[in-house]
Amino acid sequence: MIVLKGIRLKHTWHNHNDDSESAIDWLRTCEAFMRTTVGAVLIAFLGLILAPTVTGLRTAMADSPVSASVTPQAKLSQIVRKVQTHLDVMTKKLASNRDDSQEQVALQQLRQELIQLDTSIRTNFHSVKDMLLAKGLSDTILQRHQAMVEAYESELATLLSNLQAIEQATGLGLRQKKAKAAKAHLNTKKQKRSQQPFDPNNLPNKNRKADPAKQPKKKRGKFLNAGLLDTPLVRLAALGDFTFDNLINASNLEFLAETDEVVLTQAIQDKAAELNHDPVKIYHWVRNNVEWQPVWGAVQDADLTLAAKRGSAMDIASLTIALLRASLIPARYVHGTIEVPIDEYKNWAGGFSNDNAAVNFAASGGIPTGSVVTGGQISHVQLEHVWVEAAIDYHPSRGAVNRDADSWVAMDPSYKQYEYLQGLDAVAISGIDTDQLTQDYLNSGTVNEAEGWVTGFDPTILESAQTQAQQNLETHITDNMTDPTVGDVIGGRKSIIEEFPVLPSSLPNLIVVEGARYDKLPGQLQQQVTYGLGTDVLNQPVSVLTLPWASVNNRKVTLSFKPATADDEAALEALLPEGEITDISQLPTSIPSYLIEVIPELKIDDQVVSSGNAMNLGQELDFHTKIQFAGRADPQPYIYRVVAGSFLSVNAVAGNVSAHKLQELQTKLEQTKLTLESNDQAQIAVLTREDILGDMFYTGSLGYFAQLISLSHIAGLSQGAHGYLSAGYGTFGYEPNVSYFFGLPMSIEPGGVTLDIPIENVAAVNDGDNQKRINYLFQYGILSSTLEHAVPEQMFADPNNPPEAISAVKALSKASAAGQRIYQITQENQAATLPNIHHDSATMSEIQVALNAGKTVITHTDAVSVPGWSGAGYIIFDQETGNGAYKISGGNNGGLLILALLFIIAIAAIIIALQGGILIPLLLGYNLFAYAKNIEKIAQSDMSADEKEVVVNQASILAALDLVITIFPLLRTFGSEGVALELYLSGFILMIESVFI
Repeated sequence: MIVLKGIRLKHTWHNHNDDSESAIDWLRTCEAFMRTTVGAVLIAFLGLILAPTVTGLRTAMADSPVSASVTPQAKLSQIVRKVQTHLDVMTKKLASNRDDSQEQVALQQLRQELIQLDTSIRTNFHSVKDMLLAKGLSDTILQRHQAMVEAYESELATLLSNLQAIEQATGLGLRQKKAKAAKAHLNTKKQKRSQQPFDPNNLPNKNRKADPAKQPKKKRGKFLNAGLLDTPLVRLAALGDFTFDNLINASNLEFLAETDEVVLTQAIQDKAAELNHDPVKIYHWVRNNVEWQPVWGAVQDADLTLAAKRGSAMDIASLTIALLRASLIPARYVHGTIEVPIDEYKNWAGGFSNDNAAVNFAASGGIPTGSVVTGGQISHVQLEHVWVEAAIDYHPSRGAVNRDADSWVAMDPSYKQYEYLQGLDAVAISGIDTDQLTQDYLNSGTVNEAEGWVTGFDPTILESAQTQAQQNLETHITDNMTDPTVGDVIGGRKSIIEEFPVLPSSLPNLIVVEGARYDKLPGQLQQQVTYGLGTDVLNQPVSVLTLPWASVNNRKVTLSFKPATADDEAALEALLPEGEITDISQLPTSIPSYLIEVIPELKIDDQVVSSGNAMNLGQELDFHTKIQFAGRADPQPYIYRVVAGSFLSVNAVAGNVSAHKLQELQTKLEQTKLTLESNDQAQIAVLTREDILGDMFYTGSLGYFAQLISLSHIAGLSQGAHGYLSAGYGTFGYEPNVSYFFGLPMSIEPGGVTLDIPIENVAAVNDGDNQKRINYLFQYGILSSTLEHAVPEQMFADPNNPPEAISAVKALSKASAAGQRIYQITQENQAATLPNIHHDSATMSEIQVALNAGKTVITHTDAVSVPGWSGAGYIIFDQETGNGAYKISGGNNGGLLILALLFIIAIAAIIIALQGGILIPLLLGYNLFAYAKNIEKIAQSDMSADEKEVVVNQASILAALDLVITIFPLLRTFGSEGVALELYLSGFILMIESVFI
């Protein structure tokens, strides 16, 4: 999870001359606050659910869980949880005949606090009822209110009675009995947000493994038995000046149609026109410019593959077919098995030096792969593959003149050979004695290998080395290189270009079997995703929707909530003050969630594709995500418990991030910014929360994965390691806080920005060393966690008052800086180490479950804090598989950011739908536009020699620096400090914008 807090923003506002005027001052004095509409309520309270108090506007949120600005409902919820904690301690002490006097005193004080607080709660209930009656709301809403009042009175009376019984109990035995009864009463009802589900044998950061049983099919009958049949059925048609009616089945219109993967976007049509609709040029352009990624299944559509210039065989075939069909040339997929000489295969798969490593990389990616062994060594690799056939005027010009189609011509633009660029030896150029640097760094702290902990490392030692290395690298490039490319500096690969005036006469490799031909890819060859909005009584997902992954990859997918009925809309509207809103203090400080029912909605590009059942605002929704990889057994679903009233971007990224999408997003954000600055109420009235909040979190989602893909690629270059993002999912957005009372969501209050990002990947190293692969996967996980706090900090950056988010890596870094010990805990040393760890009970329970399952846990000793959050960061890692979980207290696989002044965004959301005027802080337009622009550099990077721009911006350099400073002591516990140092000095964080001019 992620928390932004304590930001004070100053901007130049439209039509205002005072550049130093703060956003809040301007908001207070602007006359644009007009009477609100229902739409404003929906945006404000269902888009972000924010309602800060006046105190919250002037001061940062206190770190204490209970502060002066906390609502009575929130305080009630916190006191009940404290009672629960003390009862738990008391029963344990009494069971072992220990002194429980401290708990007795604490419970007496808490009972008095409850009695005092009861007056405020009842007053609030009366005020709400009066308001409901005055506004003439329906009997349904009044009945909900009365039911909550009755439940509150009954439960509070029982709780107070139980606590009084404990006070009056004479003797340890009777007090123990009464304490158990009170504890049992509390434990039957939810008192706080649920810990996110955790399974140590299904860790969220997964590395896909090869399945030896998944061998390539070598006979056509095997394809038929698997249900892989030729499509479509023969159907005759004719179209256009290019004739193909004399070629068998070529006139079937399905061979010109769009599919899930073959999308004829404007970018596809423009590229086809640029290539003169010439099949020869289309084939060679794709072959020479688009890299093959050795994974199985359709993951990207043609538009994304065009933008990324990388993809699987199916993705590349989809791009080629799209360009051909956009040129009115019938084209289809061919699915079969090919045989490739081992040396060519190792080059094609990534420049491997080890035969088995190359084969296993593709097999781990799901490709049915087998080896042909000759003389005890692998001589060839057989693999299932997908290529293209197009209806071409082949005789006699071999496609150079395309008038009358006479042949189905095979072409395989996926296959090629690469030139591998070594890049600079940054370590040698740096002039740094790496052995001495390693020793100096280790000497700055303490390493206790016997007990499994490290502490006290001085990060400035590495920072100084990085500065020296950076300066020496700049000097070397300036003095010795002319017009250097990214590939020249950091290495990489580029296609060995082939350019001929005609199409090839055959495929470049032996065809073992041609299995089936398709106009569109069957579901068996598609990666798919299934979403579910809720769980039924049989523990099965409801409102289930299954989609091809290519149809959501890089798309804007959001999960939000709307009022269930007109009564709920009216109740929401009634919660806002009447008349013109002239000051933020007029807004309510919390929302009585028990009054409102909402419906969850899943949207793609702002269009509703699935809706769930009605539920109370503040209730938890089980959001199910299940990724189905082509040709793999059904995986376990991932469940994230979302508070009803959240607004989340649903991550759906695999393979690559589209620079085109980021460019489109930049344009849209810039237009939104201009609209907001214009004060043109007609244009402003059209804006929705999806235009503001949806685009904001969508930008963050794409930015996160753009940096993860690029930075992990750069890290791999220095180690001969390869990584492929099979699926990045989860959520990124705003979630409110909920105050519960005996299982009922009583109210919702301001929360924070959260990330919860599980990842599926494929990884390999060139030489096949499994320990190196495990180390790389650990580094990949550390990087993914680093970005979980770095991305929100980048998005909401304020140089004068930088925000601070939290993640597992950030928590470990803060603990280390504070002098805490960082422990590596295993089954073997847990008895000695666990007593030194002082985290909350839910976190300790997860750690214990992980250790019982044979996993390694890395954590610190005591809680660390950022504004608005206090807790632990912990890494759960499987040293056999490389799978891991990078978590913070609460169970999230991600980061958290709390903004004390997140009200700025709340006000932006509220005012969107105001009649007659609007107030939007330029934060939403300007900062995110700049962020998207920076991220585009990273997304566009293909690490080839053709790339002339720097691919890592300053924010990413800082994130990488944070990564290395954190990873170095952690890897030391694995005995791998040399790997971390090589990563540190090899160019991973030496990319700077001034390198290329």
